[in-house]
Amino acid sequence: MDATASPTGIFDSFLALARAWTPIGMAPQWLDQPILPGWSLISVNETNSASPDTERAVVAKASYGRQLGRIMDAMGALIDERPASAGDKPTFDALKELAVEIEHAKRDAAKARIERLRSDLEMLSRGDPAEFERQKAMFGTLFT
Repeated sequence: MDATASPTGIFDSFLALARAWTPIGMAPQWLDQPILPGWSLISVNETNSASPDTERAVVAKASYGRQLGRIMDAMGALIDERPASAGDKPTFDALKELAVEIEHAKRDAAKARIERLRSDLEMLSRGDPAEFERQKAMFGTLFT
């Protein structure tokens, strides 16, 4: 049986041609190949932490974002308590501006989640009206 006799054979032939045409390393060789192997947003290991197991456990309980948020809140409270006679500090103003930007980002993310929820509820109302009514009743209690 030649390569064109079955759909799998056609795919294998196409893949072989693509590999021959594509310079090695320029494109993934498998469809499930990671784009950036070994890369993550935050990597905790023996090189950058004296106790990586402890740090991973802490982050599992309170993410870096949550930790930084609480530090920002505490700093904001301390800045607000400063006497007016202490004068303005550009670094404090920058921190307060950053806090406002973060709050706007959180609100925008919440709006996007609500929009996705609305879309999902519309789909549910068409595909499973009984479940939609159950969800509607549950959400209705939030607004009373």
